[in-house]
Amino acid sequence: MRAVLFAALLLLAACGPQIGNLERGEEGRVVRVFAGDTLLLEDGTRVFLAEIDAPSGEAPYAAQSQGELEALVLHREVLLTYGGERRWVGRPREGDEAPREAAIAHVFVKSEGGRWFWLQHELVSRGAAYVRARPKNHARAAELLAVEQRARAAERGMWGQRAYRPLTARTAARAAIEANANCTRGDAPFRVVEGRIAEAQVFDRRASLRMEGAADPSFSVVLFGESFSGWDGPDLETLTGAKVRVRGTLGVFHDQPQLCIDHSSQLEVITD
Repeated sequence: MRAVLFAALLLLAACGPQIGNLERGEEGRVVRVFAGDTLLLEDGTRVFLAEIDAPSGEAPYAAQSQGELEALVLHREVLLTYGGERRWVGRPREGDEAPREAAIAHVFVKSEGGRWFWLQHELVSRGAAYVRARPKNHARAAELLAVEQRARAAERGMWGQRAYRPLTARTAARAAIEANANCTRGDAPFRVVEGRIAEAQVFDRRASLRMEGAADPSFSVVLFGESFSGWDGPDLETLTGAKVRVRGTLGVFHDQPQLCIDHSSQLEVITD
């Protein structure tokens, strides 16, 4: 029986990573990690982990997230796979000869025992990262959100920290004002907010969902750009009065606190 089991494990390892409907990409070895969601391969390729983010900078649990990522991937062989937009291109910094570029990939890691595992799944299940799908990268959002829900329920990792417990509209407004950030920037704080929508307003190029419980200043969930034009979630105009759980980045615009969402997977209608 042991021989049969051992043979089955060897066969599974020999089959390589189980990438499903993702498209196979480059292979490499990780030589460095940044924060809890970015890798550097030995050939110089920078890799953003698709569909997730992790606390960074001075945010609570940022150091632990980076430590989890280092323990999982540093000096190990990885396979990049793709389920959406493959490359991010940013403006060149002063002195750069070319624009900055990074791969946006789902990453599979080969462990010391030869077993391949899906990195995003492992990080989210440990509470070391949270799900953040984008309009052009959301192939595995539903699966990852289910994993995150279990991690939150068990208060694993970052979800055991007071800072990442769901906020009310009132406390979210205070947190946004305190952060005083642009919610579209990478350093804007990520939070989960629960409450009821007092008024859903849909315009030509954006939508604003004003939340109950934060009158002065008011607090709204907003979406615009590709997040608005590519919306495939519930009809926004029907959400007035709905109880929701939303996840995104906090910011301030024209002195008004808000939370920005990138994709429909970040808004959940809660049924009583």
